Amino acid sequence: MKKIIMYFNDKTVSIGILVFSLSTFAFSQRPGAGGKMPAIGVVNGSVMDSTSGLPIEYASISLVNMRSDEVVTGALSDKTGRFNIREVPLGKYRAVVEFIGYATKEISPINIFPGEGGGIKHDLGSLKLQISSINLAGVEVLGESQFIQTIDKQIFTVGKNLAASGGSGEDVLNQVPTVAVDIDGNITLRGDANVTVLIDGKKVGFDRRSMVDNLQASMIEKVEVITNPSAKYDPDGVGGIINLVLKRGAFEGFNGSTSLSAGEYNKNNISGNLNFRTDTWNVFSSTSYRTGERISKGLREFDYTYLDTSKGVEYLYQDTKRIRNSDNISFRFGGDLYPTPTSTISYTSTFSNRDQDSQEIVEQTRPIRSIRDIQDNGLENDWDHSFSYENKFNSKDRKLNADVSYGYGMENETEEDSLGNEIKDHHDYKSIIASFDYEDKLGESFDLESGFKTTLKALDDDLFFDDLDYNYNYNEDIYALYTTLGYEINDRLGLKGGLRFEQVETKAKVTGDTTAATSSVTHFVINQAVKEGEFNNPYSHFYPSVFLNYKLTEKEQIQFGYSKRVNRPHTRSLNPFPREMQDITHIRTGNPYVRPEYSDVLEINFSSNSRKFNFNTGVSYKHTTDAIAWWDRDEIIYNGRPYELLTSGNAESAKNLGGSVIINYRPMPLASFMLTTWWWRSETTGGQYEEDMTGTSYGMHNRGQLTLNIPTVARIELSVGGRGTMKITSGTIPANYAADLGIEKSFLNNRLSVTLKVNDLFDNRKFIIDTIQNYDLYTQEMYAERKRGRRTTSLNLRYNFGKQQKKKWNRRNFGGRGGGGGGMDMDY
Repeated sequence: MKKIIMYFNDKTVSIGILVFSLSTFAFSQRPGAGGKMPAIGVVNGSVMDSTSGLPIEYASISLVNMRSDEVVTGALSDKTGRFNIREVPLGKYRAVVEFIGYATKEISPINIFPGEGGGIKHDLGSLKLQISSINLAGVEVLGESQFIQTIDKQIFTVGKNLAASGGSGEDVLNQVPTVAVDIDGNITLRGDANVTVLIDGKKVGFDRRSMVDNLQASMIEKVEVITNPSAKYDPDGVGGIINLVLKRGAFEGFNGSTSLSAGEYNKNNISGNLNFRTDTWNVFSSTSYRTGERISKGLREFDYTYLDTSKGVEYLYQDTKRIRNSDNISFRFGGDLYPTPTSTISYTSTFSNRDQDSQEIVEQTRPIRSIRDIQDNGLENDWDHSFSYENKFNSKDRKLNADVSYGYGMENETEEDSLGNEIKDHHDYKSIIASFDYEDKLGESFDLESGFKTTLKALDDDLFFDDLDYNYNYNEDIYALYTTLGYEINDRLGLKGGLRFEQVETKAKVTGDTTAATSSVTHFVINQAVKEGEFNNPYSHFYPSVFLNYKLTEKEQIQFGYSKRVNRPHTRSLNPFPREMQDITHIRTGNPYVRPEYSDVLEINFSSNSRKFNFNTGVSYKHTTDAIAWWDRDEIIYNGRPYELLTSGNAESAKNLGGSVIINYRPMPLASFMLTTWWWRSETTGGQYEEDMTGTSYGMHNRGQLTLNIPTVARIELSVGGRGTMKITSGTIPANYAADLGIEKSFLNNRLSVTLKVNDLFDNRKFIIDTIQNYDLYTQEMYAERKRGRRTTSLNLRYNFGKQQKKKWNRRNFGGRGGGGGGMDMDY
């Protein structure tokens, strides 16, 4: 703490100059004073939990030169807790051992030199770490990072992020490196929208966007990202897997927290969570109520240039404004029972409710002036129940997990225009997921994983339009088996291969009145869907995966990976009913004939981790057959007039090259920087019948975050991010960047925290698109822009009560659930 205070004694030096100068100095120095000495030393040992005596994996061991106070080298502990640091330059060192949730341990001096009082090889023995309180005061808390890179995934801890404070699941994902949520709530991972989103390791509901938005940020503990999963995981999502792990009680006795957030434009949120834990059982609950008003403004301008010059150019210009008010309620409760020191029986139930009213005003300015006023009322309820059993058999290598979950949801939506015309839409969906997983070690070098999974889903959509009833019914049943086998060739090289088999049955049916359409082109489109009738698509497929890990040094490693992935059409891509019933200028429907797309994914990742600097970069290549695209544009003729129908379709193939860089730098305890950039380039071949889908697209996203911890003053977090100029098949999307600012101050020994947050600091977050499309009779040029929301200031208060400290449980915790639950190592 004395060092931190000294930084602020010299008032002639600003914080900005201080951070910049120290950052530059740290980057410019050689790795330690001993860099020119012979690198012949070896330091090894193991890291253990002080209570259970069990190994701690991924603990950071850094060797700090005691003369220069610089980190020279280091390592991460393996799954047995062992570490082995080689090629250490001669010198005098101290070892710093760190792991999240544990107190830092230092060992000194370590004299690496020949002769009396030293030695070339040093065995530090078993280093036991003590579990620490979450309310640690002092320097240790200031230096913590929100981002953790492990061998197979990236982990983003939510609790420390100010930008997501008092917000929703979307706000959380927008802060995760390489993840973006666009203006419509669509989620992408490294620019790929074909990503699987899980909640506590399971798929919940049919629409991943609405489920994530219904979650409160206060309910989420961490976000896990796997860009190229093995055969153990569902092959859905070519882009990878995002898993939101919800909070689960981990502290002894009775404890909890409550928070209250108030902001402009009726953005209010109140939430709380409770937990009571003993040696034999644990119960927990959380609830949240959130309100908000969102005003969206935009415009669309269409120019139609006909090949027949006598028709000239036609124009269609629209200005739009939407006011949306919503009330969101979330409730979660559950418990854990510990019948033996190595087994856990768990139950969790999650409920969410969203009541939403909106008004959309569309003013047409060309060719004639008109106004369309649409009122929309929506109600959505979701329930999810999960029951699981886990046994670790007194072994760090052997584990069994069985899980059954049932989900149910419904959504009612009513649209009414100014003339009293009413459209009603009702959705019901159900899902049952059962899985069984077993892990064990074969001999000294082989690791086996095997299991099976059944997923049953059903969707029922009732539409009432133009005084007529229609129904769309969809069922998807998936039966899967998998096996993976890992082999440690030596202490630097590891190989893992796997194979998954899936049998899938999909059935869809559209029914309804086929009375001839006389009122609108929307009625005509619905009739076409009803005439198609039934759509069945049974299929089976094998999904292999191969991964190779090589440790370049104790803190640097490279991974090569290959996997076969599938992107199954989502319900919005399949449902033939128009998504916007009132808008005939831009008709969007699903396509029941869309087939799954298959991708071969190759990926190379490099990571380097130390106390102050974490660097991760990766490059991936994907070759996709039957690529699904939303920009399949077709022309339909109704009453002699052409209309544009935008739907989903299968292109012949696609090639995608992408990459990402994540840099996390902590030059000193009071400051940290995180910089993320990811880019992609995709080439799509439409084939003989889908030439309009042929084209090239590319783009880039960038995000930076600066966190300053000023002792006794405040914690400041500035996030800046957005996309560069994007090229799509039919046009361009200009660059757009925006900033968020958060300031947090703690009181009462860190039990009370007050956060001031400003979203969209410069009020410039918006979406613009410019396209040109050629048809048989004309060329369509479109310019559109939309701004969802506006700059918003809010104040958040959070209070922790009870004993916020983990007890040294007399249980054998070999990984898996730990205190959080729902992690990707357990469920998938």
